[in-house]
Amino acid sequence: MDPEGMDEREWHEVLDSMTEVGPYYDRVNQLITFGLADRWRAEAAKLAGPDDVVLELGSGPGSFAKLLSSRRIFCVEPSSGLAQASKKVLDPDRVTLLQGVGERIPLSNDSVDKVFCVFSFRDFYDRPQSVGEMRRVLKEGGEAVIVEVSKPPDGPLAKLLEMHVRHVVPRLAMTAIPPASKERWARDPYRTFIETYEGFGSTRKSHEMLAGSGFEQVTTEYLEMKGATMTRGKKPWKSTS
Repeated sequence: MDPEGMDEREWHEVLDSMTEVGPYYDRVNQLITFGLADRWRAEAAKLAGPDDVVLELGSGPGSFAKLLSSRRIFCVEPSSGLAQASKKVLDPDRVTLLQGVGERIPLSNDSVDKVFCVFSFRDFYDRPQSVGEMRRVLKEGGEAVIVEVSKPPDGPLAKLLEMHVRHVVPRLAMTAIPPASKERWARDPYRTFIETYEGFGSTRKSHEMLAGSGFEQVTTEYLEMKGATMTRGKKPWKSTS
C-alpha cells in the first residue's frame, strides 16, 4: 500500500475485512471515535442541498447516505453484503444502490452535483483514477468532498493519532464485537484499518490529488477534535470566451 493505492491482493483483503465488520460497523466507529463519527458525517451531509443529485462512493452500510436530505442519491459500494445491509436504513424512493468501485463509476458524464467519499477514500485501489472519475461525473461547478481519518504531517498531533490507531482502535473494536464472530475470523480485520491508515500518506495527499486533477477552490479543514479532515474541491466551469 502507498499514498496512491494498493495492489489487487491488498484491495481484496480490505474488501473482505470491511464485509466482516459490516454488522458492527456503526457500533465500532462510534466507540473508536468516542461518539464523534456521526457528528463528522453530519457536518459533511450539510453540504448537500435538497435539490442536489448526490453520489457517495464506498457507501458501506449506509451510515452517511441516511443523513442526506437530497432528492436523488446514488450509492456505489463494491461489497454486495454491505450494500444489502444498507437497504435497512436507506429510503428506496430517493436512493439507488449500485455495485461498483470509485475507479469505474457506473454513471454518465456531468450527472451529479456532489460526490462524497466518507471514510472510504483510503480503501480505494487507485486513488488518482478515482479522483478523475469524480471529476468526470460531476456537473460543472459541482463539488467533491473527501472525509477521512486525520493523517497530519509529522508532529505531536500525528504521533497522538498514530498511537490511537495502532494501539487503542484494535482494543476498543474488539470489545464491541461478539466473541462468536471473532472466533470465525482468520485475521483481525482491524489490522487492515491500520495498514490502510499507514499507507495513506498525510492528509495533504487528498488535497494534492484534487488540485492535480483540475479541481478548483480546493480546501482542507479539520473537523471536531481534529480526528478527521474534510477536503473539498469544485469542478471548474468551462470557459465561454
